[in-house]
Amino acid sequence: MPQVPITVMGYRCERCEHEWLPRSRQHEPKVCPRCKSPYWNQPRSRPPATSYEFFRRRVRETLSGNKLTWTEIRTAARLPQKLPNNRWVRRLEDDIGLVREREHGVQFWRLEKQ
Repeated sequence: MPQVPITVMGYRCERCEHEWLPRSRQHEPKVCPRCKSPYWNQPRSRPPATSYEFFRRRVRETLSGNKLTWTEIRTAARLPQKLPNNRWVRRLEDDIGLVREREHGVQFWRLEKQ
């Protein structure tokens, strides 16, 4: 018997990004089953622009003891930028000892041992 993909519509929480299938299709859920937020279907209001200080703090917290790619940093730190600002990256190298190294075609970020 061949296997076939089946697509089913579900819900995604705008707060914690949890995805689930509804119990009934007649009523929209009142809260997210994971975070229990009643605002699961309303996006969070984010600051209009990220400051360098905010960016630096989040990158430092995320990289403490880790070696990650930009995509992993962005996801873990919940940064809004798809690509990092080049000037800010150069400042991070001076400010927090950021080191970028390429391994097998993939660029990893880490903090210099101090």
